[in-house]
Amino acid sequence: MFLLKRKTSTPPTPTPVVPTPVIKPPPPLHKRISLVIDKKAFILIAGNDFLEIESETGKITEKDAYEPSRDAKSFDIFGVVGFLELLTGRYIIVITDRKNLGRIQDKNVYMIKRVAILPLDYERALKILEKHPWPVDEDDQRDTDTLQEDANLEEEGRSHKRYISNEIMETEVAEAEKDFPPIQTAVSASPTSVPVSATPPTSPDPLSFINKKQPVSVLLSKMKSAFSDLSKRRSPSFSSNGSDSDYEDREGEFTSVSTTLNESMATGSDNLSSNDSDIPKSSSDKLSPLSTAAKRVTEVLDGFASDFGVPKAINIKDPIEKNVMDVRIAKEIALLFRSDAFFFSYELDITTSLQKKYAKGFPKKELPLWEQADKRFWWNEHMLKGFIELELHAWILPIMQGYVQCELCQIDEQEFDFILVSRRSRERAGLRYQRRGINEDGAVANFVETEQILSIEIEGINHDVSFLQIRGSIPLFWSQSPYSLKPKPVLERSANENAQAFKEHFNKLNEMYGHISCINLTELTNREAIVGSAYREAVERLEDEKNIEYIEFDFHKQCKGMKYENISKLVEMLKTNFNKMGYYWQANKAMSENEVHCQQTGIFRTNCMDCLDRTNVVQSALAREVLNLQMLRLGISEFIDGGISHYEHFENIFNDVWANNGDSISREYAGTSALKGDFTRTGKRNLQGVVNDASNSLARMFQNTFKDFFRQATIDYILGNRSIEVFQELQQKFETSQPGDSERWAKVRATAIEISSSIVIIDNEEKINGWTFLSPTEPNTLRSKSYEEKVVLLTKKALYVCTFHYRLEKVMQFKRIGLGEITSIEKGEYILSTLYPSCVSVKDNYGFIVYYRASGESSRVNSGSMRNNNNYKTNNNNNSEKKFMAFKAFRSNLVGEATKFDGGGGSEEKNNEQKEQKSSQQIVNEVVEEIVKACWDIGNAEDVGFVVERPIISLEEANKSTGIMTKVGFKVKQALWL
Repeated sequence: MFLLKRKTSTPPTPTPVVPTPVIKPPPPLHKRISLVIDKKAFILIAGNDFLEIESETGKITEKDAYEPSRDAKSFDIFGVVGFLELLTGRYIIVITDRKNLGRIQDKNVYMIKRVAILPLDYERALKILEKHPWPVDEDDQRDTDTLQEDANLEEEGRSHKRYISNEIMETEVAEAEKDFPPIQTAVSASPTSVPVSATPPTSPDPLSFINKKQPVSVLLSKMKSAFSDLSKRRSPSFSSNGSDSDYEDREGEFTSVSTTLNESMATGSDNLSSNDSDIPKSSSDKLSPLSTAAKRVTEVLDGFASDFGVPKAINIKDPIEKNVMDVRIAKEIALLFRSDAFFFSYELDITTSLQKKYAKGFPKKELPLWEQADKRFWWNEHMLKGFIELELHAWILPIMQGYVQCELCQIDEQEFDFILVSRRSRERAGLRYQRRGINEDGAVANFVETEQILSIEIEGINHDVSFLQIRGSIPLFWSQSPYSLKPKPVLERSANENAQAFKEHFNKLNEMYGHISCINLTELTNREAIVGSAYREAVERLEDEKNIEYIEFDFHKQCKGMKYENISKLVEMLKTNFNKMGYYWQANKAMSENEVHCQQTGIFRTNCMDCLDRTNVVQSALAREVLNLQMLRLGISEFIDGGISHYEHFENIFNDVWANNGDSISREYAGTSALKGDFTRTGKRNLQGVVNDASNSLARMFQNTFKDFFRQATIDYILGNRSIEVFQELQQKFETSQPGDSERWAKVRATAIEISSSIVIIDNEEKINGWTFLSPTEPNTLRSKSYEEKVVLLTKKALYVCTFHYRLEKVMQFKRIGLGEITSIEKGEYILSTLYPSCVSVKDNYGFIVYYRASGESSRVNSGSMRNNNNYKTNNNNNSEKKFMAFKAFRSNLVGEATKFDGGGGSEEKNNEQKEQKSSQQIVNEVVEEIVKACWDIGNAEDVGFVVERPIISLEEANKSTGIMTKVGFKVKQALWL
C-alpha cells in the first residue's frame, strides 16, 4: 500500500517588471546665443550650455561653466551656420541678423539677413566684429521667440542685453553721417563675466573691398577684344544669387582683387573697409553691370603700365596670398547669405512637406530637428559636421535655400494663413550656365520643391491643406555657353549614359512623389527643340506610362503676342491629372492625432530651359486651380467658377506671393529677378514688363559671363562638393570642374587606354603600361599653337602614340616607334605659360622628349574606309634623319587633368579619404624609368647619356615667349572673374 503525499506547490517566481525606457527628448534649439571672443578660445553660451572652440585647433568641447578673461568680448548672435577650413585656418560663420517672416503651424520662420565669417583668431575676429553692421532693434527682432528666450535668461539670473539701442542710434548717427553708426554695448557672458564693449563701424561689411574712385573710361573698343576671346570659351557658367539690390549694395564686389586686395594684404592690413560704404548713399552711386565691369578693367589697365612683369596671381602657397584668397572667399560667402535666400526655424522642420511629415510620423519628440530634415534641402549640413559628430542637438540649426512667404488673409470675416515654401535642392546646386541638366546620380540643376499651404481654423479645429509641385532642368546631359544672350544648347554624353541617369532621376521621383506629370514648356522648334525633343524621346524609350506622363506646351508659341491668357488651355488639358493627383488635407485636433482627409498621389514636374520665368507662370496657374477647389471645400469661397478672381484683395496677395517666389528662385539661379513677372503679379502682360525683361536679360548675361564662376566655386565648397583647391583651379582656368568630373575623367581615360590597346597593339606584342599625356599638335615641336591629349602605350617592342577621339571613343591615328630606334630620352621642366604660379612650378610642369630615328616610325590614320592604309613607312636607308615627340604630364591639382600612373585620369577631391596625388615630375620619372627598362631589355639604352635631365622649356624661355598682350588679357580676365 502506497501512501501518497500531497506535493506542496511552490509559488511561481514573479516575472520582473522591466520598466519601459523613457526616451529623453532632445533639447530645443538655442534661439539666442552669446559669442564670446577670448584670447585662446571662442565660447558659445546659451542659458547653462557652454561650448568652447579652441582657436588653435578648432576642437569643440562642452563645458559646465566658463570664466572669461579680462580680454573677452561678447556679442549676440542668432545661430551658427557652420565651420569652414580656409587657407589661413578655421572659420566660424554665425547669424548676426534675421527677419521673422511669420508662423507656419504656429512656429516662427526666419530669413537670414546677415552673417559674420570669423577666423578663429582673437585679433582678426574682433576687428571684423567691431566693424560689423549690427541690426537695429526693430520689431522683427522682438518676436515671441526672442521674448521667451529673454524671459528664460532672466529666470536663470542672467541678463541678455540688446547689442544695439535706439538711443545710441539717435545720438550717434548725426555725428557719424554714415550708413551704419557706431554702437556701444555691454553684454555679460556669465554672472561673473567682465563687462565688455564693442563699437561696430560705419562700414556695412567688414569684408568689403577698398574702392578706388576712378572715372569710367571709354572701354568699349578694349573690351570688345576681351569679349571676343571669351566667346571662344565653351564652359558653362553659373549665376549669382543676389537680392533685388544686387548692384545697389555690392559696389565693392567688383573691385579688382589682383590690384586693390593684393595691395591691402601685402601691407598687412586687416582693414578691408574704406570710407566709401559698399552701399551707395544715393541712386546716383549705383553701378550698372557694364559700368562695374568697365571700372574693373580700367583699374587693371591703369595699373598695368607700371607692371610689365608676370601678373600677380593668387598663390595659395604664399601666406600673404592666402589671406587675400580667404578674404575673397569670405566676402562671397557673406554676400551669398545676405541675399535673402536662406531660411530656418528653431522649432519647425521647413525642409519637409506636410504630407511627408505625416507619412514619417513627424514631428517626433525623440528626434532632434536636424534628424528630421530632408537632406536634399539642408544646405549647411557639411559645415555643421563638427556639431553633428558630437551630437550637439541644441546647436545644430538646419538652413534651407529657396523662398518662404506667409500672409495673413481674410475673406468674408474668415481669417486664414496663405503660405508658400520653395525648397532648392543642394544635390546639383549652382547657377544657370554652370549647372545644366543632370548628373550621374540622377540629380538635376535648379530642382525646386514648392509647397502652397492654406491654414484655417474651423470650429476649433485647425485645417492645413497643401499642394506640392516641382521644377527641374531637363534630365539629360546638356550645357550652354554663357557668352551670348541666347546660346545654343549642346547635348552631351553617350545615349547609354543619358538613359541611365534619366531612369535614375525618375525612379527617385516616383518613389518620393508618386505619378509624375512632366510639363515641358520649351519650344518645339528652333534651338530649344534640341533638348526638348531629346527629352520627349527619352520618355518614350523609358516606356513607363504607368508612372510618367509627358505633356508638351510650347509656351512661346501659344502665348505669342503677350496672350498669356492662353495658359488656361494648358490648365484645361490637365483636368484629368488634377482629379487623379489630388492634394493633401489634414485636420489638427487638439487632444487627438491628426486626421487626414486626403493625400496627394502625384505631382507636376514643370520645366522650361532655365526652369524660371515660364515655369513660375505655369506653376502659379496650376496652384490657382487647386486653391480654388480647396477654398470651396473649406467653405471659404462659394464660387464654383472663377474662384479667387472674385476676391480682388486676396487675388492680389496670391499673385504677389507667386511673383516674389519667381523672383527669388530666379535670383538664386540666374542672378536677376524673373522675367514675365508683370503677368504673374497682375495677370496681364504690358510694355513696361517687356522693357524690364530686356534689361534683366542683359544683366543675366553679365552675371553668367563674369560673376558666376567664383560663386559657383563657393557654393561647391560650402556644400562639401569640392575641396579648397577649387579656388586655385578657378584662378588658373577661370572656370571650375563639376563635382564628379575627376572620377568621370579617370574612367574615360582608362577606357581610352583600353580601347587604344585593343586596336593598335600587334598581336604578338605584350603591353607593359599605358598613360595619357599632353603633346603639341604639330610634329617635331616643343611649343605649338595647340596641344592635344595623346594615349601613350608601351609594349616590349614598341612605343605607340595614339590620337584618341573621346566623344566618338575611337583612335583617329597612331604612330608606332620601335624601341630599338629610340636614340635618347630627355626629361625636365616643361613650362608653357607664366601667368599663374602653378604654371611655373617645376614639379607640376614636367615632361619628356623621345628622340628616335625616322626609320623606326610607322603611322596609320583612321579614314573610315578601305583606304585605311599605312600613310608612310620611312625608308630604312634614311637612318640619319631623326625625329622627336614631346609629352607633358598633366598637373595633378587641376580636376579633370591629372593623370594617374596606373592609367586613369582625373584627380580626386578631398571629400572623404583622398589618395595622395603624384606630381607631374613623379609621373614623368616613373614613365621614363619604364621606357628605359623596356629599351634595356632589347639591348638598347646601354649607352651613357641615353637619359638626359635638363629643361625642355625653362621658366626664362617661357617668360620671354609670353607676349605683353597675353599678360594684359590675363589680368583683365582676372579682374573680371575674381
